[in-house]
Amino acid sequence: MDKILIEAIRVAKLAGLKIKEIRENDGYDEYLKKGYELVTTADLISDKIIKTEISKVFPKHKFISEESDIENSLIIKEPTWIIDPIDGTVGYANNHYQVAISIAYAIDNIVEVGVVHNPFLDETFYAVRGKGAFLNNHKIQIKSANTLKQCVIGTGFPHNKENVDYIVETLRLVLPKIRDIRRLGSPALDICWVACGRLQGFYEEKLSPWDVAAAKLIASEAKATVGHYSLENSSILPNCLNGYKVIVSSPGVFEELKAILISVI
Repeated sequence: MDKILIEAIRVAKLAGLKIKEIRENDGYDEYLKKGYELVTTADLISDKIIKTEISKVFPKHKFISEESDIENSLIIKEPTWIIDPIDGTVGYANNHYQVAISIAYAIDNIVEVGVVHNPFLDETFYAVRGKGAFLNNHKIQIKSANTLKQCVIGTGFPHNKENVDYIVETLRLVLPKIRDIRRLGSPALDICWVACGRLQGFYEEKLSPWDVAAAKLIASEAKATVGHYSLENSSILPNCLNGYKVIVSSPGVFEELKAILISVI
């Protein structure tokens, strides 16, 4: 997997340089996908760079990307790359710095390599299954916590705001139990922040495979507990790609946070 990791980091950084250049020059257009989800032409350029560069080295490998369709029953058997060319597009389009490129490599329904690169802060999180998690070549791990009152918790909100009452009720129950809450706007970075101890937990109702594939592996390798507070009505996806009602946290507070989230369902 060393070659896979080297290429994933190289390509993530290459795409990152390009999206930085595009933003600095105001060289992108914005439009809506599905009527509510922001996409920029920078997303598409990043997607093309990643696929083109990986295909040069691994011409027979397949891709799953935010900019392509995915079936709920998808099962990964062949070598496959799961890509989010810009995770945090709304932040990207508003000159925020919490923006990431997420690249994961999977085979036989298991993510083996994950890279999450923030080009604006020059931070690269990565992991190979069984070999630990790293940030810019330094090994990382979760910050231990025994009660939610000690914890800063991350979350995110869907692009489609039809289920606002559920979101507000969840926040109403979580907020009094924790130290504080954060919303970066990039779930891949949220999860990586749990991995390196900046957050002690993260939850979100519904994420896509490209949001979680790389970050879940990084968090697991940093000794976080990675799971779900419900899988009812969840899509039939390998667990490594399943972002439905996901929780990632320090082990000591996982069950406490899960109990709160279950109570809202």
